[in-house]
Amino acid sequence: MTPRQILIAYQTLVLKELTRCFRIWPQTLLPPAITMLLYFLVFGKLVGSQIHPVQGFTYIQYIVPGLIMMSVITNSYIHSSSSFFSMKFQRSIEEILISPTPNAIILLGFVTGAVVRSIIVGIIVLCIALFFTHLTVEHFWLTIFYRINHIDIFRHTRFN
Repeated sequence: MTPRQILIAYQTLVLKELTRCFRIWPQTLLPPAITMLLYFLVFGKLVGSQIHPVQGFTYIQYIVPGLIMMSVITNSYIHSSSSFFSMKFQRSIEEILISPTPNAIILLGFVTGAVVRSIIVGIIVLCIALFFTHLTVEHFWLTIFYRINHIDIFRHTRFN
């Protein structure tokens, strides 16, 4: 395959994954939002009201970054694996595997779709968190660095 054909295959896989995500948004974007809302209510308000602030930070300010990352990481894993399993059950994975597209491009397309979905979920959870507390990002570039490293772990995974 030429580099242009590989790019087209990659773009097609990413677009297919994002279309799938937005087509069934009540199943892909709503459950993480509801789950985090419950976490914020139970742990942030009920448990957090019993814990005194430490060095000026409330308990909910302490747990929000972890809950956002938990949501992002969980959804990125779930999305990529559910895509593969649904294609396996529908027997459409065979069409992709017999194409001349390199395995690394297939994997990268699915991973990119999962990463974009997880970023969207992270933004949704962040918006929900802002209803319960105020947040400030102290080390923005360090946060971006860790997010890119998380993406790198996916990128270096290979089919055998």
